[in-house]
Amino acid sequence: MVEQTFIKGKDACLEDSITRMQGLLASAGFDIEEASWLNPVPNVYSVHIRDKQCPALFTNGKGASRKATLASALGEFFERLETNYFFSDFYLDETPDWLYFPDEKVVPCEAFKSLLPDALWAVYDADGDMEGEDLLSLNDATDGIRCLPMVAAGSGETAYFPMNLFSNLYASNGLSAGNTPKEALVQGLSEVFERWVKRRILTENLCLPEVPESVVMQYPNVIRARDALREQGIEVSIRDASLGGHFPVMNVTLFEQKTGRCFASFGAHPIFEVALERTLTESLQGRSLDLLDGFQLPVFDEALVADDENIENHFIDSSGLIHARFISHQYDFEFVAWDFEGDTQSQFDDLVAKVHQQGAEVYYAEYSHFGVPACRIVVPGMSEVFPLHELLDNNQNRGRALRDELEALAQSDAPDRFETAFDAIESLGFSEHQGVANLIGLLPDADSYWKKLKIVELQMWLALANREYETAYDLLQASLYFVDEADMFTFYKALGFALEILMQGDLAAYPLPVQQQLFGKAVVERVWRNINGEEFFGGLPMGMAAFECSRSHQNLLSVYQRVRAVKAEAWKLAD
Repeated sequence: MVEQTFIKGKDACLEDSITRMQGLLASAGFDIEEASWLNPVPNVYSVHIRDKQCPALFTNGKGASRKATLASALGEFFERLETNYFFSDFYLDETPDWLYFPDEKVVPCEAFKSLLPDALWAVYDADGDMEGEDLLSLNDATDGIRCLPMVAAGSGETAYFPMNLFSNLYASNGLSAGNTPKEALVQGLSEVFERWVKRRILTENLCLPEVPESVVMQYPNVIRARDALREQGIEVSIRDASLGGHFPVMNVTLFEQKTGRCFASFGAHPIFEVALERTLTESLQGRSLDLLDGFQLPVFDEALVADDENIENHFIDSSGLIHARFISHQYDFEFVAWDFEGDTQSQFDDLVAKVHQQGAEVYYAEYSHFGVPACRIVVPGMSEVFPLHELLDNNQNRGRALRDELEALAQSDAPDRFETAFDAIESLGFSEHQGVANLIGLLPDADSYWKKLKIVELQMWLALANREYETAYDLLQASLYFVDEADMFTFYKALGFALEILMQGDLAAYPLPVQQQLFGKAVVERVWRNINGEEFFGGLPMGMAAFECSRSHQNLLSVYQRVRAVKAEAWKLAD
């Protein structure tokens, strides 16, 4: 008999799930490899999987067994494939009709208020300062707002959400895949509660009750993992994060006693045991016990813990600070032995009811064009990962303007083109440490300096090309803080040396042979090619050429076109 392993919270056995997902990916042209496995303690596994042809497509899985962990990683791969999340940060090919899904809608900027009900604009644009251009996508260059239909769980009505909102506010929160559509919806909405409750705990400086030992002892897998961690000098605190039994959330906090640092992990599911197991495995996902990244010493500064940037760090990789009160025994709630053992439909209905009790609404979209049910869930006012003000203060689509400036620069031969570009980029207000490739939606090759190029370096190159040597020199000094590659550091030092010679007017005293003694002939020749205007930006391709020359980006576009073809066929069959 073929082994069948069923775990709580899943509507199919692990063996069937794994076989099905692996087969679907292979038939869709993906070559998935299990790049790394970790099993730091019994019953806690994690795996990193990726597509061999396009390693930028990767996911991580966690679980209490190897099979559960692999199923988790494969499910996440489908989640991001079905919902288009894999491509959300990149510039994509222009298409004649649709960019994300065949049922998307493109709306002129001036008509953006027609997309959503007034109640939602009260969330997204409370002060009425938003303009339609704020909702354009990073992923293309069209002048229309690309929107996706989402269904309100309460009323069943459809609203069209700008894709820009997903990219700027929600990231992967509320994305999920499952063996059945309802399983995916339950997990996606559970994740929304997990992060919403976590935010409340951090911003309100709440202390959670410990789970009684008599309850913990009911879960042998958890006990074995906890004992193994303690043997390695890591203490474990298991706490009820349901805020008095209202929400299906758990907390596990690990304490590295040799350093006094700790790490708080959260997990959610309507079934108590599933939530607890997910929280424990999440705490060690991708970590070995000798390299506990993200562990921090607790602090006593409430404002620092509640700061938006710290909250974002918690959502990105859980590396944010926590308040000392969080690990105290000043409990704000009594422990509640909550649990919900109903079927997935009942679980989803209960979770939706909990959202409605908070005065919010659940919007969702379901996908299955690759054969695995997946969903995107948004709960306006609850599920935002990033603060709402970022729509105006730090909108991802500012990268469109930067991309346009670099393309205009590449196409221009005007004598003032470098000065014009410098002024335009400065007006965009980026931080000097931000990566240019990330901002413009470029997936650079690992061996390209595009992978490391920062805004301050771009400004330095523009000032140099404009023969503003003092400005270039000052920006070069700032750039050195971000250079971690020996060859580039040497080149920058040689460039700085040459600029100082120019500013002092001492070229006769320090001719090329002198400079070559310091830095070598090849480096010095390259320096002067850039100073003399024979080469720009250290030879990096600019504008659309940067995308065309990147093997990694072209591989990504190749996958995107394959995915697009699958979507088109699925919608055609549905019609």
